[in-house]
Amino acid sequence: MNKNTTSILRQSLATLLLCSTALTGTALAGGHGPSYIGSGSALIAEASTADSPNELTDGKSGDVDFPFIRNMKVLANVGEVDPVNGLALTGYPDGNAVWLADENTIRVGYQSESYATMSNETYGWEMQNGVKFTGSHIHTIDFDRAEFADFLNNNKTADEMFITSGKIFDTVYNQFGDIVKPKSEGGIWGNQTLADGTVVEFDEKYKLTEGDFFFQSFCGAHLEKANKYGNDIGFADDIWFAAEEWNIQRMFEESGINTHDTLGLASIAVDVKNGVAYTVPAMGQTGYEKILPVNSGHKDYVVAVMAGYNHGVEPAPLKIYIGKKGVDADNNVVDQNGTASERDKFLARNGLLYGKLYGMAVANEDFASLGIEKIDTLENMMDSYLQNPNASNNFSAKFVPTSYQWGGWDTTPAVKDTEMQKWQLAEEQPAGHTYFVGDSKTEHPAGDPDISKFRYFQNMTNKGGLLGVEFTELVAELDAANGELPALISADVSRTLAAIDGALALETGGKGIKHGGMGDASTWEDGRAQLVAPDGLQWVKTSDADVLILDEDSGNEFGERKMALPINPDTFQLAESGVGYFLAQAGGKQSPRAAAGVSALGGSFSKATSSEFSGSWNVTAMITKKSDGSFYTMEELAGVGEQQINETVSLADSTFFGVVQHKGESGGMVEQVKGDQGGQLFLFNMNLPN
Repeated sequence: MNKNTTSILRQSLATLLLCSTALTGTALAGGHGPSYIGSGSALIAEASTADSPNELTDGKSGDVDFPFIRNMKVLANVGEVDPVNGLALTGYPDGNAVWLADENTIRVGYQSESYATMSNETYGWEMQNGVKFTGSHIHTIDFDRAEFADFLNNNKTADEMFITSGKIFDTVYNQFGDIVKPKSEGGIWGNQTLADGTVVEFDEKYKLTEGDFFFQSFCGAHLEKANKYGNDIGFADDIWFAAEEWNIQRMFEESGINTHDTLGLASIAVDVKNGVAYTVPAMGQTGYEKILPVNSGHKDYVVAVMAGYNHGVEPAPLKIYIGKKGVDADNNVVDQNGTASERDKFLARNGLLYGKLYGMAVANEDFASLGIEKIDTLENMMDSYLQNPNASNNFSAKFVPTSYQWGGWDTTPAVKDTEMQKWQLAEEQPAGHTYFVGDSKTEHPAGDPDISKFRYFQNMTNKGGLLGVEFTELVAELDAANGELPALISADVSRTLAAIDGALALETGGKGIKHGGMGDASTWEDGRAQLVAPDGLQWVKTSDADVLILDEDSGNEFGERKMALPINPDTFQLAESGVGYFLAQAGGKQSPRAAAGVSALGGSFSKATSSEFSGSWNVTAMITKKSDGSFYTMEELAGVGEQQINETVSLADSTFFGVVQHKGESGGMVEQVKGDQGGQLFLFNMNLPN
C-alpha cells in the first residue's frame, strides 16, 4: 500500500477514535493515541523479573535476554487497530495458526478468548446478514511473505510488512443447521436456546449490549489442512476448528434456567476457503478447550481429540471423535454433485455428520496396577493415578462410545440428553472395562507431526501431568467396522510426566529469576519441580529434534512459564528424564513492572495479575527458500508437503508463532476499542542445547 495513503488513513482513523473518546468520556491512559497493527515493538514476555530502571519504562520491554530463545519480536498487540478498515484486535489471544493466503501473503489467525458480559464485551462482530456476535472473535492478519520471512533478522516493526486484517468467517450456522439471523428476525444461538427452539434471556446484569448473541470463550484452536496425512486421508478441506468452552450457568442464576436444558456449547468447523462457520453437533455440545484432528490412516474416517469440559459434569474420561466421511447423519451417501445443501456437502465429505464420541476405558483387572483400589465412576480416578508415584507409567486402554449418537438437524437435543451424563452410568460401561474418569479440565493436546504415526500428547491440566496416547490398531479397527462406526479403538498410554514434585525441573540458563527474587523458574511458584496447570501444547518435529512447546496457566504470581520439552519419540518420554528448558515468563501478581504501572503497549496497564502463554505454531516451511532462492509454492506445501519441509530444517533454524494473554494490560487503548483483555502475538526461534 502507498505509504502516503496509509498515513492519511491513519490520521483520519485517529481523529475518529479521539472523537469517540471525547463522546464517551473515556480518556486514553497517559495521553496515548491509537496504535496500529504491528507498530509496537515492546515484548510482554520476559527472560527474568525486571530488576533495573530501564526495564520499568512504559511502552518498553523488560528483560528480554532469553536463555534459550535466539530472537523474539512482536507481530501485534490486542488493542491495535487496522489503519484502513478500523477493526481492532481483541483478546485474550488464544488458539492460533498460520497459513498462506496466496503465494505472496502470510495469514496469521488467532481467536480471542472472551466471555462477553461475564468479563468485558468486545465490539460486535457483524456477519454478512447483519447478525452481530460479541464475546470471542477469530481474527486474521495478513503480512508480506518475503518481509515476514526476514522479520527475525532485522530491526523493523511488523507494521512495515502489514497488509490488512479481517475475520475468518462472515456466516455462521447454529446447532439446528440454520444460518444465524439477527435476534429481531428470529435468529437463535445454542448457548441461550432450549431444545424446542425457545430463546432464553440472560439475567439483567448479563444482558448483551454489543451483539445479538455471543461466542463463549473460544480457547484452543486448530487449523487442519486438507489431505494432511496423504491423498484423501484426513479432512478434505482446510478447516479451522474452534469450540465454545465452559458452562455459563451464572448468567441464568436469577432466571432459574438450567443450562443443561439448553443446546449447550458449539463445536465449530470453519470452511476457511469460503468463510463459513458450521456448528457440528455430532462432535458434541458439552464444550471443549480444543478440537485436534489426528491421523486416522484411513480414507473413509476422520479422528479428532476432543479435549475439555463436559459442560461442568464431573468426572469424565478423555475423549476422541470418530466420523465417517461422505455420508449424512443416517449413514446415507451424500452426492457431492447432487441436490444436498452446501452445508451438508461440506460436513459430509469431512466426516462431520455421522460420528460418535469415544471415551477412554481401562480393563477392570488393570486398575490395580494404576493405584486404583476401588473402581468408581463418581471419583476422579485419573487424577489419583497421575499423583501416584508408584503407579505404572504404561497401560492399555480402549476408546469406546456411549449409547448416544447425534441423529440429525431435526433431532438436536438439549445438552443433558447427549453423552454428557452417560460416562458415569453403570449400564454404559463397556464390557469388562470402566471409563477412566477424572477432572474434565484437560487443555491442549498435541498430535504427532509424523504422518506415519497415530498418536498424541495430552496435557492433564487439573493436577499437572502429561500423557502420551498411541492408537495401536487404528486402521485395522476402522477397516473392521465395514462402513459403520467402529465398536472400539485400542490404545497404549504412557505417563510421560506424573503430577508429582520432582517430575520436571527446567534448565534456566541463569535467567528465569522469579519476581521478588524468589528463586528461579526451574520450579513453579511454590518451589515444586513439576508441571502446574499445563495448557498450551505443540509437538514440533524438525530434522534434528522432537520438542513439545508447553505453556502453563497456573496463576503463577512470580511469572507464568513457557517451556520446551525435548522428547524421545520412540518412548513417549523426555529425551533427558525430568529435564526441560525455560523459554520465557510473563506477568504475575508480584511483577515489578506491574508495581510500576508500566505496560508493553504504552498506557494500557490495568492491574497486577497473572498471564498465560497459549499455544505455538511452526511457520518454518512457509518462509523457507529453495536452492534457487524462491519460496515453496502453495501446491508444494499442500497435503503432506508442509510437514515434510519442516522436517528438513533444524530446530535452531525453525521459526514459530506464539501468543501471550496479559490481563494486566487491558486498559488504555484496549479498553477504548472494546478489546476486552490484553495480550500479544509474536514470532520466535529457539537455541536449545544439542
